[in-house]
Amino acid sequence: MDYEFLVDGKPRRISVEIREGKIIATTEGGRLELDAARPSGHTVSLLAAGRSYRVHIAGQGNRIFVAVDTAQFCLEVPEQGSSSKYREESAGHGDGTVKAPMPGLVIKINVAEGEEVAPGDSLAVVEAMKMEHEMRASVRAIVAKVHVKEGQQVDAFQPLVDLKITGS
Repeated sequence: MDYEFLVDGKPRRISVEIREGKIIATTEGGRLELDAARPSGHTVSLLAAGRSYRVHIAGQGNRIFVAVDTAQFCLEVPEQGSSSKYREESAGHGDGTVKAPMPGLVIKINVAEGEEVAPGDSLAVVEAMKMEHEMRASVRAIVAKVHVKEGQQVDAFQPLVDLKITGS
């Protein structure tokens, strides 16, 4: 599964696979094979290349704050409307389809088909990586179709809601 995040404000792509119980992460910097365990809610233990790391994770909105040893950085799901390729895919290339930013669980659908929405209105909430990601309308529109239900698992870039754009 491919992902793109802003890492300390810079776009970065990562491909993640789970194979034989190991996490295989590939970035511009190379390939890393990881064993992972979660001893507590916001802490992950990683074993990479024979070295153990304790990773602390906290989230706020579309940001994930990560601390590994003495290094700290921020992962951010790019905002709708940014120039990121990730956001273009997630937003459906401006076609009015709102998609899941990453694999997760739909915990709330806030709209119904035929309903009018305005910029900033909450459409759906997806829980991923122990954080809630609220999908909001970026334009004035009418909800054409709701593709998912509360409690449904979704994949990255899976359509959640189709909007018929009526204005900006």
